[in-house]
Amino acid sequence: MEIKKYRDYFSFESIRDKEENVVCYHVTMIGTVEANGVAKINQTNEQEIAFGGLTLHSQDKKIKTLLDLTNSRTYYHDYTYNEGPVNVIRYAAHGRHVEEVCKFEEGDRVLIEGRAYIRQNSIRGEGDKPELTVSVAGTFYLGKVRTQYIRNDLVPQEDMD
Repeated sequence: MEIKKYRDYFSFESIRDKEENVVCYHVTMIGTVEANGVAKINQTNEQEIAFGGLTLHSQDKKIKTLLDLTNSRTYYHDYTYNEGPVNVIRYAAHGRHVEEVCKFEEGDRVLIEGRAYIRQNSIRGEGDKPELTVSVAGTFYLGKVRTQYIRNDLVPQEDMD
């Protein structure tokens, strides 16, 4: 049996102007690129933009705080028995970051940081909240997902009295 080990991270800080109004939120997140989160390039008006998603485990409380402040939602949220809370946060990369995020493959552990923005999504119903997305300002490849193997074929030894 295979058990995946996640050490995900999520933090944000508010950037304020002179009057102490929130201008934007800067997000730093460490997670895993899953199959549905591999970056895809979209060509618009001579500009390349890559869109992808990062899966974060057990960071629900921190993510929910930012979602409450921005009255938004993540792309995907679920709670699984084995893994606990799971969120997928989508990101968009421009310029030189397009090439960086397109190198990420399924199973890669990466750090992505950037400015959070709220994306109005017309695909969902009108009552749904807009989606929190991150505009990539920096990336860092950390490695592959670690797995720990547990052997099911081992039989406990009997006591010899």
